[in-house]
Amino acid sequence: MLRLPLWAPRMLKDQDRARPSTEVPPPEGDADLHPSGSWTIGMEVPRLHKSADCAACDKLAIGQMLSDRYRIERELGEGGMGVVYLVSDQQVVGETFAVKVLKEALDPQALQLLREEVRQTRKLSHPNVVAMHSVNVDGTRLYVLMEYLEGKSLDALLAEEFGRGMPFSHAWPIIEDVGAALGYAHDHNVIHSDLKPANVLLTTSGKTKLLDFGIARVSRGPLLHRRSGLRALTPAYASCEMLKGEEADPRDDIYSFACVIYEMLSGDRPFGELNALEARDAGTRVPPLAMLSRGQNQALAQALAFDRAARTPSVERLLADLVADRAPRGRRNAALVPALIGTLVVLGFAYLALDKLWISRRSVMVQQVASEAQPANPRAAGTPATFNPPPHSIAVLPFVNMSGDRTQEYFSDGVSEELINALSQVDALQVCARTSSFAFRGKDVDIGTIARKLNVGAILEGSIRRSGKTVRITAELVNAINGFHIWSQNYDRNLSDILLLQTEIASAVAQEMRVKLLGDETAKMEVGGTRDPAAYDAYLRGAQIQQTQQDIPAVRRALAAFDQAIALDPNFAAARAQRAVELRGLAIFSTESTARRQFYTQARQEAERAVALAPDYANAHMVLGWQILVNGFLDFAGAAPEIDRAMTLAPGSASVLDGYAGFQGILGHHVSAVAAMRRAIRLDPQNPRYREHLLLNLSWARRFEDVLVAAQDVRTLNPKSTYADFYSATSNLALKRPEVALQICESPAAPLEPYDRHFCLALAAHALGNIERAAKELDELKTLQGDVWAAHYAAVSAQWGDPVAALRWLATAERVSRGSLLDLKVNWMLDPVRGQREFQALEQRLSFLQ
Repeated sequence: MLRLPLWAPRMLKDQDRARPSTEVPPPEGDADLHPSGSWTIGMEVPRLHKSADCAACDKLAIGQMLSDRYRIERELGEGGMGVVYLVSDQQVVGETFAVKVLKEALDPQALQLLREEVRQTRKLSHPNVVAMHSVNVDGTRLYVLMEYLEGKSLDALLAEEFGRGMPFSHAWPIIEDVGAALGYAHDHNVIHSDLKPANVLLTTSGKTKLLDFGIARVSRGPLLHRRSGLRALTPAYASCEMLKGEEADPRDDIYSFACVIYEMLSGDRPFGELNALEARDAGTRVPPLAMLSRGQNQALAQALAFDRAARTPSVERLLADLVADRAPRGRRNAALVPALIGTLVVLGFAYLALDKLWISRRSVMVQQVASEAQPANPRAAGTPATFNPPPHSIAVLPFVNMSGDRTQEYFSDGVSEELINALSQVDALQVCARTSSFAFRGKDVDIGTIARKLNVGAILEGSIRRSGKTVRITAELVNAINGFHIWSQNYDRNLSDILLLQTEIASAVAQEMRVKLLGDETAKMEVGGTRDPAAYDAYLRGAQIQQTQQDIPAVRRALAAFDQAIALDPNFAAARAQRAVELRGLAIFSTESTARRQFYTQARQEAERAVALAPDYANAHMVLGWQILVNGFLDFAGAAPEIDRAMTLAPGSASVLDGYAGFQGILGHHVSAVAAMRRAIRLDPQNPRYREHLLLNLSWARRFEDVLVAAQDVRTLNPKSTYADFYSATSNLALKRPEVALQICESPAAPLEPYDRHFCLALAAHALGNIERAAKELDELKTLQGDVWAAHYAAVSAQWGDPVAALRWLATAERVSRGSLLDLKVNWMLDPVRGQREFQALEQRLSFLQ
């Protein structure tokens, strides 16, 4: 309805998660835990409530086994509820986990409750939530098996590096990530109940992960055999209601979150040594922070209200209020590197065509489709010493085509992009996306300036000389902070080894950046590829067309290139996935519903084939889930596991995050959507399209003032963006400023498409009382677009106060172009008819996920 691009995401369902191979997943019906740790039906659970000095309370020794399977490698930390250990799985070589061994024994009722809590948490498949795998029993010990990541807890970071608080720009990415995780959990009716700095993990890859969902709630309940009082929560971060033992509410998490934010920024807790009840009884107020504006201080104070009813109602509202006065940016710096613990979880290969995750501009849905060697280069010598990019961050510049033939440019570009994708699979690396990395091609810009604009600490550059069936690649890794070489190498290979060569270079770069790779990492880097040089060459030609051209002839040329690649290698999954993208492109350009359906059906078959060929290839899952199942069939339930899998395989890919934001956005999970979109922008800062997509997400979230700020950001990168003016106009309409919207829509300088201009003018003119002109503009729009824009006419009618016409147009849209109803759940223009019975029936028929 509004200008709507093609997006994606939710997360992995339980059955798609990697579990220890011998563990039986918990059944959906009644079941109990066997002492061995496996799930059995109807088996009596032994009573675990022993004395205070029971074996369950003793520390475990290095080398000791749990359930005859998990070997204790070392202790990681201890809290009030349990001790956390690193364990190695003796049945799966190389697999490691973290286990929390609870100090207190639970009776059977509490055990059942804990199992349910963990089951609920396992549904929170989110990039900012640490995965919990299972609840297990070993004799008198009860333990929770969890994902294990390398990183440092927030409380350790505050104690070691930021005793007096950290700058807002440094804290904001952490706040945003925690908010995304918390908002996602609340959307799925899961409450954390023990949010504190010790339960926030900052990984070496720059991500923030939230730990221990639900465990504290069980431990704090009346089912404990041995009561521990307040040990199961942390009083300094607990709301009055939690301290009084009341049932947990999302607003209790918001109180704890505000306490954490306050401590991050100031180094102190909001009420000092007092807990919430003591502070309330003493009449204590929250001291304002000098670094924050008045509005931001008020936002924190409301989130810290002693009375639940007066507290900020949602995480989304808290985050919006904290950035109402400014849009903070920045990422954590290298302070996270020292004293890191644990092992590295590295996820799979990701390849996505950036713009192809969005609806084409002509869519019938919306008409949018550090070393001590010699200096690497005197260009880089002037990099200011104050530059402090994220650790393990890198940009791959387009390798220079040295073949003397400009028609070979696609080959050097394609190899460069494949290196970006290979490095992006390494979770510990932050890899700048293609659009930003390629933005400096042909420009006389030094390495230091490029690095600062892209916010990366290393640059990989090089050249490619191709002659017949051989290729020479020269690669050079440069420390962008000091301008010195880190590593360089020349490679002479047969084209049949090109994918192995890309893997070799990517592995060398990662190792030189001191990132630990798992043993199977090189195999993952080749997922979806081919060993046939001719097939690979055809694939690169198709990929170049995808990146640079958007019309129907271009779609057909790209399709022909991918057809050739598949004919040469039928098992080339990447080519099949991109062929599905082009078939979907033909569906988008089709004006006849039968042809559209046929193209989408063919695209689905091709994408399913790609997934079958390469189950660990993120792009195949994203194409199938988002581009085909969601946008082609509105099959949200079927798409969710595919999108989840893509996100799990490629969490550091800007294009995957872009898609994730879209899917979360249309489902109404706005905190997660906006946070993911901002992370995509940080990974690809020179890509205006991602900033445009942020406008859409902010509009869906009803954050209209933020839209106006973000629109200025878009114009800086792309003065000709139609998004910036379109969303500025519609946001001013939402803010009851129709005269401003009219001025934007009427301006000849505004780069609006004709259909956008008519749409905007129909709304603005009507809001200003010019009914005749409004009707004329709507008629012009209908003449241009026909019934395929019925959903847009419904939005106009709803805003005009004509619910009968709005519902009639929605019925037409369902019949003619169901895909245009993708944003039905979140489009603010339809709010006037959202309570109508017919509208609710339509929403139910579309089966939006919750």
